[in-house]
Amino acid sequence: MATKDKHDKHIPGVDDKDWAAFNKIRNKYELSWADVFKRFSLYQNGIEYIFSAPGEMSKQLRLDLNTIMGLMSQWLTNIKDNWYMIDKNPDISEIQNAYKGKKALLIAAGPSLENYIQEAHPLKQGLKQDTVIFSTLHSLKWCLENGIVPQFTGVVDASDLMVNFIDSPLVDEHADEITLVCCASTHPEVFKKWKGKKIFFFRSGIPQNILPNTDTFLSILLPKLTELETGGNSGSSMYSIANFLGCNPIGMIGFDFGYPKGFPYDQTKYYHAYTTSIGSGKEYKDVQAMIRECYEDFHHPVFGNDSYFDFVYSVFRNSLFEMVKFHRKQNPEHRLINCTGQGTIYTEDGSIECMALREFLKEEKK
Repeated sequence: MATKDKHDKHIPGVDDKDWAAFNKIRNKYELSWADVFKRFSLYQNGIEYIFSAPGEMSKQLRLDLNTIMGLMSQWLTNIKDNWYMIDKNPDISEIQNAYKGKKALLIAAGPSLENYIQEAHPLKQGLKQDTVIFSTLHSLKWCLENGIVPQFTGVVDASDLMVNFIDSPLVDEHADEITLVCCASTHPEVFKKWKGKKIFFFRSGIPQNILPNTDTFLSILLPKLTELETGGNSGSSMYSIANFLGCNPIGMIGFDFGYPKGFPYDQTKYYHAYTTSIGSGKEYKDVQAMIRECYEDFHHPVFGNDSYFDFVYSVFRNSLFEMVKFHRKQNPEHRLINCTGQGTIYTEDGSIECMALREFLKEEKK
């Protein structure tokens, strides 16, 4: 049984809150201090990794930590259950550069998507032959309901809730016209529900800063699968896939990565999670303090709208920006154009262009 501390802290220079956080874990497992230091000795390789980690945890690192620790068991279970599907279907490398130089439009499921119902009609009237259309699984029903049959749809989420996005007679009707591109860790129920015959797989990289060598392990476990950067969400993963298939330029709608100004904070996706470890790593007693730290206002200088993004969307935005910079470094002619019309996607260096959807669709290839 752990002994009760007589003082707030026992090591000079250690902040009370840091001491309390560590002591909370020690007491949870009823360890004496002698037990703690014995484990430091036994697991010194892992402890050394922690000591070598950055002194300040970035937003990206914190989100990676929460995501991986929360979902790794689900990912591995899904991969195990998908083994037969992965084995019998091709890797995405079989269609690498198959659409080289083709214009692409990515359709994600941000709240702005409803503004583009009328904008969708030009796609129905012939531009489909000239534009390769990618939708996330989340936006697939919207596309089909508006007369757009994307060539590709995809998902990286491991949850069984993804089945809800394809549970529709309309999706069943058009599934054979659409190629499904999925991460190996996609929930197996998605494949049970999907009626189409064209499926390609890839695997998403696991950040090495959280679980070293895990990515190497997965490459051995899934040797035939190409690793693609996904940015942590299905929208960014479709951008990665479109680029891998050789598309250029690439336009996108429904990529808000935020909420319209005035949208209630307590209705945002991760609001309740921010009161615990996903945000700053501490619990908040003052809701306004949590909002100030986990949410950020944004004015789009091109589209002119006011909105805000939160902790998670901040990480998604930065990941997408880094992906674009990397692709432009490999190919200076690479272009990503934000046609969402609102939201938070904008780069001061111009690496992501912004224009109206109609302008993008009419634009002649540079």
